[in-house]
Amino acid sequence: MPTRRAIAAVCLLIATASLAACAPAVQPMSDSLDRMLVERERAAAAAHTASTARLASYLRDKWGPVPLPDRGIERWVAASEWAPTVAACLESEGVAGVLVAEGGERLDFSGVRTTEPRLLYALDVATFACQSQYPVLSWFERVTSEVEAPWAREFTQSVVTPCLLAAGYLVAPLPADEQFTATWRTDEQFDPYALVGESIAERARAAATCPSADAVLEALP
Repeated sequence: MPTRRAIAAVCLLIATASLAACAPAVQPMSDSLDRMLVERERAAAAAHTASTARLASYLRDKWGPVPLPDRGIERWVAASEWAPTVAACLESEGVAGVLVAEGGERLDFSGVRTTEPRLLYALDVATFACQSQYPVLSWFERVTSEVEAPWAREFTQSVVTPCLLAAGYLVAPLPADEQFTATWRTDEQFDPYALVGESIAERARAAATCPSADAVLEALP
C-alpha cells in the first residue's frame, strides 16, 4: 500500500483544485474541533507543567535550593522552530553562542565555552526559563492523542465517511471506540482510504476531496 508520505506529496498537487470541495467537509464539526483544540492545549500545558517541575527538581538537586524563574508558556512552537526560538531567548537572557542543530529541533551548546560554576549555573537557569516559555505540542503526543481520538473518530464517522461515499468510494467499517483510540496516531490507525484503491493518485484525490481527521489537524496553524 502506498505510504502516507507519498500520498501527501501527490495530494499537494491536487489540493488547490480541490479546496472548494474540502471546505464544506470541515464546517459541520468546526465547533467541536474548537472545543477539542482547547482541551488538547490544556492537557499539553498540564503535561508541560509537570515536565518543568521535574526539570526544576533536577536543577535543585544539582545546585541546591536555588530560586528558579517562574515563567508561563509564552507560545507553543513547531518542532523545527524550537531551537532557533530558544537560542534567541537564551541570547536575550545573556547567554551567547548557543547554536541550532538537527533542523531546528536541538540546541548545540558547544559554542558556550565555560567551566566556571557561576556561569554554568546561569546557563542552566536561562535554559530552564526559555524551555518553560516555548514548548512543542508534539512532545506531549501521548497525552494529546487521548484528547484528539474521540473527536477524530466522530469526524471520520460524521464527515469523512459520508463524503467518500458521496464521491463514489467504498469505505471500510469504522473500528470500535477502544480500537480507534488505541491505534490513533500510530502506524496502525484506521485508514479511511483503505478501499479507495492502490493508486497513489487515486488515494491522494480521495484525501484531497475528503480530508481525514489527522490531515485536518496537521493543516492547522
